Amino acid sequence: MTMKIAILGAGAIGCYAGAAWSGPVSAAGGQITLIGRARVLVPLRAEPLRADGMAAGPLTLAEDGAAMADADAVVIAVKAHALDAAMEEIATHARSDAPLLSLLNGLDPVRRLRARFPDRAVIAGMVPFNIVWSGPATLHRTGAGEIAVERHDLTDWLAGTGARLDLHEDLVRVQHGKLLLNLVGAVNALSGLSLYDTLMQRGYRRVYAAALAEALATYSAAGVRWDKVGPTSPRIGIPVLRAPDWLFRRVVLNRQGLDPASMTSLAADLAAGRPTEVDTINGEICRIGAACGHPTPVNDALVRLIHAAESGGRRRFDAPELMRAVMG
Repeated sequence: MTMKIAILGAGAIGCYAGAAWSGPVSAAGGQITLIGRARVLVPLRAEPLRADGMAAGPLTLAEDGAAMADADAVVIAVKAHALDAAMEEIATHARSDAPLLSLLNGLDPVRRLRARFPDRAVIAGMVPFNIVWSGPATLHRTGAGEIAVERHDLTDWLAGTGARLDLHEDLVRVQHGKLLLNLVGAVNALSGLSLYDTLMQRGYRRVYAAALAEALATYSAAGVRWDKVGPTSPRIGIPVLRAPDWLFRRVVLNRQGLDPASMTSLAADLAAGRPTEVDTINGEICRIGAACGHPTPVNDALVRLIHAAESGGRRRFDAPELMRAVMG
């Protein structure tokens, strides 16, 4: 069995998956096609794509969704705000029997894909680490783990080629765990700083801790089960985030190996004037709370501030200002 796989969305996540999987897939007789914008693909035609020093295997690069027409499977790696357009491209170009693997943040994109394509296999996937461009054709990741995916013939085949995957019978608990980590993105975005510099300041960490504590309480109220993602339990992380700067720096930050210049994807999108994924991250906590009658004022406020910033409102808050705006 060999497979042609189209990755729709040649951003950081799509290109990382392409770089990580292309060698094993090609060795197994398969093929990976990256579909994306010219501004990303032009540099990749000039020099090989690399991820953390790893050179990608053979890749086909395409700017037109028609390139997925002969694909045996489609991996979706666009941003959440581009999902509607991506679904139209899939409906227009992809084979009707091609399974769809979602690598988007949050749980809502998989719900939307399954509602739009009820007769297709829609496979949940999740990237547990942060990926940033460190050059026009070079990617860098921060954080541990492997791309996590639900078990399916597609993902079993991928893993069988030697592609590094974390296979799960049910990914929902892991997705809920990852969502807790992603809550820092809104705080990072509103700080206007790198993630490292955001976490260097106790006030910003206290806002993240408040969003995290609220999310855990909301999960408990709604009966949501979740798995720990990353080396530290969020329950332990909350008092650590609230610790004095010197203690947090010594115990946590100096051991994380964060790139001093890196930002979360939500922060990078806001800084670039692009729509963010706040509705699929903090907004998911708000939806769970609304459904079970549990208030979520902290995450509500973060969603509101991000939407205001997207609409031309204030984008940067120092730590005391953000604490007042979010926590009162």
